[in-house]
Parts: sequence; structure tokens; C-alpha cells
Amino acid sequence: MKKAWPMIMLLLVMGDQGHSAAVSDTCDELWAKREERTFAGQAFRCYAEAARANPRSEELWVKTALAGYYLGELIPLKEKEPRLQAFEEGKEAALQAMKVNPQSVGGNFWATVNNGRVTEIKGLLSGTFDFGLCIKAMTEVTRQDYKYYHGGVYRYWGRFVHEIPSLGRRMARFTLEDSIDLYKRSLEVEPNFFMTRLYMAESFLEDGKREEAKKQLEWVVSHSPDLLPEAVPENRLYQRQARELLQKEFGGEDQD
Repeated sequence: MKKAWPMIMLLLVMGDQGHSAAVSDTCDELWAKREERTFAGQAFRCYAEAARANPRSEELWVKTALAGYYLGELIPLKEKEPRLQAFEEGKEAALQAMKVNPQSVGGNFWATVNNGRVTEIKGLLSGTFDFGLCIKAMTEVTRQDYKYYHGGVYRYWGRFVHEIPSLGRRMARFTLEDSIDLYKRSLEVEPNFFMTRLYMAESFLEDGKREEAKKQLEWVVSHSPDLLPEAVPENRLYQRQARELLQKEFGGEDQD
């Protein structure tokens, strides 16, 4: 792939629509191979360069924001700084999409989700969480397309409730059951996106409902990632995580 970068940069400099389309196609080809971290990183950089060369393209900024998020998800938790950089750059790309189009569904969604990941890494007391952005952006996504990214609005709010410390949940009158109910609504939109079931299992575990958690984890582990063809790499990633959590929590127990 190294040989392709000089050509990509040349096309970006030339900058007409035909060449821009060629660059976008090259980025899409890299994105199709995103299951491997190397290609995921190359796709992210490719989209970012294409977006900077075509700053009025909402689509390219949204693709960059999504690619940044996925790259951050793919990087192991122990590699804190690379993960943080991917999510921060993903958020900035999403904000650029919102500058082009304030009602951008992808821009609003990925700005919020990437911001959430940045906050998870830095901590709630870091001042990085933008609650105003969270409310405004997710309201916009809900208004236009609540099904976006496989029921992403419901999944986001489910995770939001899950991540609030227990004292904060009580003060806000939220419960882990609220988190679980939101995941169920996300699954009504798209039952085959494994991330939602993994998150639901984590909320069940925290709520002390181990058998329910086990059922969700076993479902993820036992089903094929290609149940959702457009998200096979993502499903494989969350299937691995589900398998690890299943082994950690239930490895010494008989599994169905």
C-alpha cells in the first residue's frame, strides 16, 4: 500500500471532481479491509486527506469521523494514547461535517460518540464531556434518522446511562434497567449488530443479572458476524470481546 500514497497525494493536489472521486474510491477500498488495523489506519488517513482537500464535502468528513471511531475501537485498551488520538480526530472530523451542514446526521452522531469515548479515556472529571453537544446532536439525529448506525441513538443513550456512576444514576433517577431497555429498543431496530448485545450483557452483569448477561454473550459468540453484511469487521471485533468477557465471567461454569 505504501506505493499508493504518492498517487493519492498527487490526485488530492490536482483536486478536480474526477480525481477526487478516484481518491474516495481508493479510501473505500482500504475501508473494505478495515478488519486489519493497518488498513483501518490507512483508510482513516486517506479519508482525512481527502476531506482536507475537499473541505465542503460533508460525506468525506463523516467517513473520516467514522473511520477514526472504528480505528479507536480496534486499538487495544492498553494503547491509551493512540486510541485517544483516533477518537479526538474522529470528533474533530465530525465537527467539520457539522460546519458544512449543521443538520448532518453523521456529523452529529459521530461528534457525540467520539466525544463519549474521549471522556471514557480521560475521565469524567477531565472536562472533556460536552453535555450540551450530547443533547443537541443526538436530538438532531433522532429527529432525522433514529435508526442511524444500527439503532445507534438508543445504544448511545443506553451506554450513557451505564457509564454514569451509581450515585449519579440514583440522583438522576436512572437505573441500569433503563440502560437495558434502551439496548432492547436498539435491537428492535437492528438485532444483528453485536456491539449492542455486548453492551447489554455488561449492563446485565453490573445489575447482577448474570444469567441474562450470559445469554447475550453466548448469542454473540454462537452467531455468524455476517448476519449484518455491512458490519462484518465490527461484528467480529465485538464477538472477540464477547468471547473474552464470557470466559472471564463464566469460564469456570458449564456453558450451554
